[in-house]
Amino acid sequence: MIKKSSGKFVWILSILMIISVPLLSSSHYALAATTTGVIVPLYTYPDSTWDTVAQAKIAHPSVPVVAIINPNNGPGSSKDANYVTGIQKLHSAGVVVLGYVATGYGSRSTGSVDADIDTYKSWYSLNGIFFDEMSNAPGDESHYYNLSQYAKSQGLTFTVGNPGTDTLTSYIGTVDNIVIYETGGLPSISSLGGWYTNYDKSNFSTLSYGVGTISQSFLTSESSYVGYTYITNDNLPNPWDSVPPYFATLVADLDTGSSSTTAPQPPTGLTATAASSSQINLSWAAPTDNGGSAITGYKIESSTNSGSTWSVLVSNTGSTGTAYSDTGLSPSTTYSYRVSAINSVGTSTPSNTASATTQSATTSGNTTTSSIVLNGIQSTSGTVSSAPYQITLSNFNAGTGNNRLLVVGVEANNSPVTSVTFGGVQLTSAVSSFSNNDAEFWYLTNPSGTGNIVVTMTGSTSVVVGAYSISGVN
Repeated sequence: MIKKSSGKFVWILSILMIISVPLLSSSHYALAATTTGVIVPLYTYPDSTWDTVAQAKIAHPSVPVVAIINPNNGPGSSKDANYVTGIQKLHSAGVVVLGYVATGYGSRSTGSVDADIDTYKSWYSLNGIFFDEMSNAPGDESHYYNLSQYAKSQGLTFTVGNPGTDTLTSYIGTVDNIVIYETGGLPSISSLGGWYTNYDKSNFSTLSYGVGTISQSFLTSESSYVGYTYITNDNLPNPWDSVPPYFATLVADLDTGSSSTTAPQPPTGLTATAASSSQINLSWAAPTDNGGSAITGYKIESSTNSGSTWSVLVSNTGSTGTAYSDTGLSPSTTYSYRVSAINSVGTSTPSNTASATTQSATTSGNTTTSSIVLNGIQSTSGTVSSAPYQITLSNFNAGTGNNRLLVVGVEANNSPVTSVTFGGVQLTSAVSSFSNNDAEFWYLTNPSGTGNIVVTMTGSTSVVVGAYSISGVN
C-alpha cells in the first residue's frame, strides 16, 4: 500500500517537576462483519477528512467503519497530540481505529514490527494493527500469525493483513481479515468467488481507487463476498491521502437498516494504574458497537474485595472521555474496577475487571505524606492570524484531590499573552517574556471540573500551549 508523508508533533517546555505519567493502554476488540463495512486508509493528518468519517459512522451506526491511521509510514518518531484527539473523536463516533505497520512482504524482522506495535500501544489508544505489505508466499504464514498474536497480546486485537492481491488458503486465520484486492477500478464479482466462498466473508476486504462514482448494485453484489470494502476517486501516486466526496454515500449504501437501537456493548481494554499512595488512574476504550445510539457517558464501579461486591463510584460520567482518576484512596490497598457504557437506550454490561494496588505512603518523623499526583496533561499548537488572536486547548480535565494547581505554558513568537482562562476563570501570570520568543507561565490554584483553556495573544503569531494539573501541592 502507498505510504503517507511524515506527520507533526508538538513538545512544550514546562516547569521542572518529577512526576510519573501513566500510559493509556490500548483497547481489546473482536470484530465480525455480518453487515459489510467500510475500511478506510485514513492517511491524512487529523483534519476535516477525519470528521467526514466520524459523521458518516454516526449517521449509519449499523455499518462497521474501520479507519487505518498512518502518522509516518508507521507510528512515527514522536507522539502527536492531534492524533490523540482525532483518534478519540473517531472512537466516540464508534469507528474502529487501526495503526499502519509495514512488513516488507515478510522481510522485515519480527523485532522491528513488534517495536512499531509497542509504540502504537504506548502513544495511542488503538483497536488493532494493519499489517501492510503482507506476504502471500508459502512459508510465511507462521510469521504473520505470530505478529498478529503479539498485537492481540498487547490489547490491539483486530488485525488486518494486506497482500493487496490473491493469497493462499493457508493464510486464512493468520490475521482477522485479509485485503485481497488493492488496485485501480472495481474488482469483478467473479474474482471474489472461487475458493473464497469456502470461508466467511469477514475474512476478506477490498480497496479500490480511481473510481469516479459508486454503484449501489455493485456494492450489493460485493457485500455477499467481503466483510469490508473501500472505494475512492483518488488515484496514484497516493490514492489514500484524501477521502472521496461520496464517502457518506458509500456508507449509506451499505446500510441495510436491519439493526435496531439497543444498549451498547461493554467498553474494552480497561486498565488500572497506581499513580500514588492515594490515586489510581483508569483508562479504557469505547465499545465498537454503540447499539445504534451515541455513547453519552460511563458508569464506573469499584471493589475492595476482589469483585465479590461492587460499589458505584460514578453513576454517569456524562462524558465520552475514556479515562478517570480515583483519588482519596488508602495506601497499600488493592482496588478493582469495571466500567459500563451508557447510551440513550440504557447501560451495557460491565467491561473486563482491572485491579491496581496503591503505593505505600512515605513517612517523615511522625508525619505521613503522599506524592504529588499528576491529574492531567495536554498540549496543542497552531497559528492565530485574526482577532481576537486566541487558541483553545479543549476539554482539559483539572482532576481531583486536595491542593490542586493548574500550570499553563505558552510559547508565542514575538507576541505576548494578554490573558489565559480555564472554564472562564482567569489565570495569574507567573513568569513571562523571555528574549524574543515570548515564553510565559500562568497558573490557577484549585481548578475544578473540565473546561477549555483559552489563550489570548496581542497579535498574529504561531503558538504552542501546554498544560498540566497536579494535586498534593503544599
